[in-house]
Amino acid sequence: MSRDEPHADLLMLLMRSASALAEQINAAVVAKGHPTLRPAHGLVFQRAAGDGATVSEIAGYLGITKQSAAVIVDELVASGYVNKEPHPHDRRSQLVRLTSAGVDVTTAATDAALSCWNAASTTLGADTMASLVRALEEIGRDSTPRPVW
Repeated sequence: MSRDEPHADLLMLLMRSASALAEQINAAVVAKGHPTLRPAHGLVFQRAAGDGATVSEIAGYLGITKQSAAVIVDELVASGYVNKEPHPHDRRSQLVRLTSAGVDVTTAATDAALSCWNAASTTLGADTMASLVRALEEIGRDSTPRPVW
């Protein structure tokens, strides 16, 4: 790709930026005492936060098979980050919910993301950040985040 055509580099720039942010957030999570977690787990935590989610819902959110999602959930259960409990409306399903350790991880990730935001705002300025957010919302309007394994 030629530097004379900066639009051709857009995908690579977005991927590099997303990777850099994911690495910074993951490094903060690891520093807070969660060395076995990887960025893709954050998407599971996001989906399971609040009222919880079934393994099928997590699979759909991640764009993976139910079997793959079940393996990830079981790993997180064994590590103490989530638990499974009976679904209140479907006896065949279980809800995956964050444990206190899972909430600690999401707090550490949120704090790290805010730190990244503040650093970028200092470097780029508030107006540029607002424009960037609007542009990225438009680019990704009809998409769902997918894990990078």
